[in-house]
Amino acid sequence: MADSSKEALGKLKSSAAETAGHLKTAAASVTTDAKNYAGSVASDAAGAFKEAVESNKTAGADAIANIAHSVKEAADGIEKQSPQVAGMVRSAAEGVERISSDIRDRNVGELLDSVTKFAQRQPAAFFGVGILAGVVLTRIMRSSDRS
Repeated sequence: MADSSKEALGKLKSSAAETAGHLKTAAASVTTDAKNYAGSVASDAAGAFKEAVESNKTAGADAIANIAHSVKEAADGIEKQSPQVAGMVRSAAEGVERISSDIRDRNVGELLDSVTKFAQRQPAAFFGVGILAGVVLTRIMRSSDRS
């Protein structure tokens, strides 16, 4: 009887060890699958975020180009009364067009790098541009709310 109990206990241990091995393998497989799924979801989310940022970047560049076009039209309107002022306004509009093209042609990482470098070289100008952009955006938002 003792031998059969030892034999049964041995079989039980062996079965338990085998089951533990299967569970360990299954857990490793589930972990790998979960990591792969999480990586896939993260990649999809990053792709969607990048697409949204690029779309907004293009819309922003288009809005800036429209502003430049409007400023050029204003310069054309004052050309006869004040050619010097019209020339300066037109020159400023061309600078705004270049900014629009830069935004459209560069990726978001390059744009952020350029902004960072500008902020380091010209902190006062960067601060002033930030305030000006805030004022312009506030006016745009208020005018769109009224429409």
